[in-house]
Amino acid sequence: MKIFLHVCCAPDLTVSYRKLVEQGYDPVVFFYNPNIYPAQEYSKRLNEVKKLRDIWGFQLYEGDYEPEKFLERIKGENNSLKRPEGGSRKGSPNRCYECMKLRLEKTKAETKRLNFSLYSTTLLASPRKSHSDILEIANNLGKEENPSFKYVNFRSNNGVHMAAILCKTYNIYRQNYCGCSFSLNESKRYEEESKQKNYKNLVELISEELTQKYFKYYKKDLLRIPQDIPAKLLENVGLHFLKYLKPQIILMKKEIAQDFNIVTSSRYKIDNWKGKVILW
Repeated sequence: MKIFLHVCCAPDLTVSYRKLVEQGYDPVVFFYNPNIYPAQEYSKRLNEVKKLRDIWGFQLYEGDYEPEKFLERIKGENNSLKRPEGGSRKGSPNRCYECMKLRLEKTKAETKRLNFSLYSTTLLASPRKSHSDILEIANNLGKEENPSFKYVNFRSNNGVHMAAILCKTYNIYRQNYCGCSFSLNESKRYEEESKQKNYKNLVELISEELTQKYFKYYKKDLLRIPQDIPAKLLENVGLHFLKYLKPQIILMKKEIAQDFNIVTSSRYKIDNWKGKVILW
């Protein structure tokens, strides 16, 4: 049975599409996201959806890019521009709720125009979107009326983790903000606050002088030990030092790794940091 599936981004589409297919549905994908800013980001996200289309062979409808409709919809919302991404309104409107409502209204209208009987959205796969808000919007639009809304908890059974694996498998771009200019600014602010916090923690651990010397490796794709970070420093402070630099990949000599009971190349986690250690 065909289902008209609104897609917000390729990462959320991965697990949503898979789960719908497993349930016997044939998803027809609809990309409509007037909230995305800037236009280059919109094109990038659309192209990632097209990449999955070319792999999996689903039918894709492209909605118009109408950022002015998003801005008009959220204009006048009480403190909407100050609220963080999410959607849970707690009794008052916010931009996320109105943004989801705008996209679901359009999706239902297109579902009806194209004569499909069911529609859904990959917003249900996002770890930062409120399912209760999405269901409230769908109910207000007429959940049981034709076309009807299909609710699926795409996050269940490790759905978020599954999406991450599928993105790696198919080399899918994973954005670091929801889409609109306001969430982009929030993401930048959070990143700067996180960077300052890690710098401060590193100062407390190894001193201001050494932090200034080694913080240039913060969030580098590749960190080499001992070329970039001397083994003696790690011996003095331990591997917890790495969680404040947050490298993606660590290239470490086997002789040094043995001192920390690391015997194989693998992914390692220290508190909220995860990275891959490759021995040589």
